[in-house]
Amino acid sequence: MKKNGKTEPLDLHVLIEKEDRLYSALCLELDVASQGRTPAEAKKNIVEAIELYLESVYADGDEKEFIPRPAPVEEWLKYFQAMTYRMQKSFRRSAGRGRIRQSKVL
Repeated sequence: MKKNGKTEPLDLHVLIEKEDRLYSALCLELDVASQGRTPAEAKKNIVEAIELYLESVYADGDEKEFIPRPAPVEEWLKYFQAMTYRMQKSFRRSAGRGRIRQSKVL
């Protein structure tokens, strides 16, 4: 979004899932979707879809009244479940390599 005439970066959450032979990508804050043959292509396509969506908001002069339309709760739950799984997997790898130390409890 724009602030003082400058475009500020947005922190958006994107869920990428494999569906049959394609990967679907969904921006959770805006409920904008895209797809690709690979996760990288799906990511590239969702970025483009988000940019086009926000450009249309600005072109129509709706940025002051713009209210994000979030994706359904079920999609958010999928996203956070996937993030939890990734964090657990990363934690197990780090613990297995001895990178995590136990701290002393006073």
